[in-house]
Amino acid sequence: MRACSQRVTTFRIGNAAFVSSTKEKIDVAQKGFIVIEPGDFAVVETLERVEPGQQTAAMIGLRSEYARQGLLMLSGPQIDPGFRGVLVIRVVNLAPKRVALPYEAPFLTAQFFRLAEPLKKSYEGVRQDQTGISARDIQELTQTEGLTLGEMMKTLTSLAGDVSDLRVSVSKLTGSVGRLAWAIPVIVILGITIIAILVGLK
Repeated sequence: MRACSQRVTTFRIGNAAFVSSTKEKIDVAQKGFIVIEPGDFAVVETLERVEPGQQTAAMIGLRSEYARQGLLMLSGPQIDPGFRGVLVIRVVNLAPKRVALPYEAPFLTAQFFRLAEPLKKSYEGVRQDQTGISARDIQELTQTEGLTLGEMMKTLTSLAGDVSDLRVSVSKLTGSVGRLAWAIPVIVILGITIIAILVGLK
C-alpha cells in the first residue's frame, strides 16, 4: 500500500518495566528510573497510548542516544494500521556498562506514514488494546532455558579471572620447577661426593 505523507514523533519511558536480572516488575514512576545491567534484557512500556487508525502505519526505533550506549531493540519495528494500545518494547544491553532509563525520558522515535487509502483489514493481534506490560511479557522473558546473556557475561568474566589466577600460579610453579631442575644435579653431585668421602675413610 502506497504511503502519501509522514510525521515523526517520540514515545517516552512509561510507568512500568521488567529487567531479567532482578526478575521483578519495577514501578518506574515511583523509582524514577530503571537500570539495565550489561547483558540484561528488559521490557519497557511507553507512557503514551497509540491509535493510528486504519489508514496509518509507523516505523519505530530507539533514539540514537540509547543505541549509542549499547541498547538494542528486540521488538518488531512496525506499528500496524488499526493497532490500539500502549507499546511494550524489549531491549538488551550489549554494552559492558549499565544503562539508566529515566522515567518519562524520550525513548523511541516513531515515523508515521499516512497510507493513500485505508486497509480493508486492520490489526487484530493478541496485543490489541494492551495497557502495559502483561504477565505474558514477563513469562516470555523469564522462561528461557540455560544462562541468560547477562549471566553468561558474568560467568565469562569470572572465568577470565580464574584463568588469570591460574596463569600466575603456573608461572610461579614454572619458576619453582626451574629452580628445582638446577638444584637436582647439585644435590646428586654433593651426594656422590659424600659417599666417595665415606668410602675413602673406610
